[in-house]
Amino acid sequence: MDKKYIILIIIAIILAGILVSIFVTKNEEQIVPSNNISDLNNNGIEEKEEKKEENNEIEVLATNLEELKPNSAWCGTFQLVWNDMQNEVVGQEIVFNPQLKVVENLNKQTFKEEDISEEYYYKKFGLKTLELKEEIENGIKDKFDETSDILDKLDWSESALSTEEDDRYLFYAMLKKEFKFENKFDELERGSFENKYDDIEYFGIQEGTDKSVRNQVDVWYEFGENDFAVSLNTSDGDEVILVRNPEGKSFEEVYENADGKSMLYEGIHSFGEKDTLKVPKIDMDVLKKYEELKNKEFPTADGKTGIIAEAIQSIQMQLDHTGGKIKSEAAIDMIKETAIMPEEGDGREFNFDGKFVIFLKESSKDKPYFAASIEDIKLFQ
Repeated sequence: MDKKYIILIIIAIILAGILVSIFVTKNEEQIVPSNNISDLNNNGIEEKEEKKEENNEIEVLATNLEELKPNSAWCGTFQLVWNDMQNEVVGQEIVFNPQLKVVENLNKQTFKEEDISEEYYYKKFGLKTLELKEEIENGIKDKFDETSDILDKLDWSESALSTEEDDRYLFYAMLKKEFKFENKFDELERGSFENKYDDIEYFGIQEGTDKSVRNQVDVWYEFGENDFAVSLNTSDGDEVILVRNPEGKSFEEVYENADGKSMLYEGIHSFGEKDTLKVPKIDMDVLKKYEELKNKEFPTADGKTGIIAEAIQSIQMQLDHTGGKIKSEAAIDMIKETAIMPEEGDGREFNFDGKFVIFLKESSKDKPYFAASIEDIKLFQ
């Protein structure tokens, strides 16, 4: 065969292969219709939003009696809505079958309205209607100039509202506080935490910090390396209490133990000229849906049956060298169905650059209204 024909045949085969490759590629691109691509994108967005909605890395505890866990937080708002449900509608202790430890602890009502000043919280309950939702939204707008982060996460369809056959109640609470230090603390160099996390933002007191800043710190106790607690006093009557290497199985035990050690401490409670302080900045935003409380029946005092359809809580808390703020919401959607059954030495270092617990408490109150146990600082910044 002539070489010219052989070359032409080879070229034709190459061109045919290229055409086939282009055709197959175009067909593969058309396998997924445009609406399916949209669905995939939407699913991706939904997954990201869900992660933002419910941060499972910081565990929100329902009460200050729960077993203390690393990287956990508690705020009294959920206890407030539980108290209203238990006292005003159920009329007795809430009992699941089998009973849950968290429900036993909630029934003890270890945090009540008197533990937080009225100006810092709003709460409301009633039959679950769109009118009640609007009343709550107007209430928090008027009192705090705030909008709710959780109300729209509840089911407001017609089938989820109160009816003539079955009463359906909504219990809601918001806590909001801002506090400032009269004199700003120093912003310190970024550093490590637990020798595991780097580039952590800190504030505090260093050599040469003004006495007016030092006077904002009270030493609860200091019994040696990494066994100390201090209180940062604000101009708004709040105390930021920091407990290094906390002792206790719950936030309540940690606070009581630290308070007890403070009473026994015979050393210097004022912050000396050579003392230093190092506190990590905090910026946390978590949401918890209490799935373990949902769809379980319990009797009410009037012989009917209660069921929790939804239970949700959010906590946002920030702290830096100027002060801090906290906003927390909680809601329970409950169906009530028809009846069935030393001397100052060289200077002490109070470095909260390892595991610690933080409390927020009004100076005039006996109990904190917020607590967090911090081990993985990256989760809190």
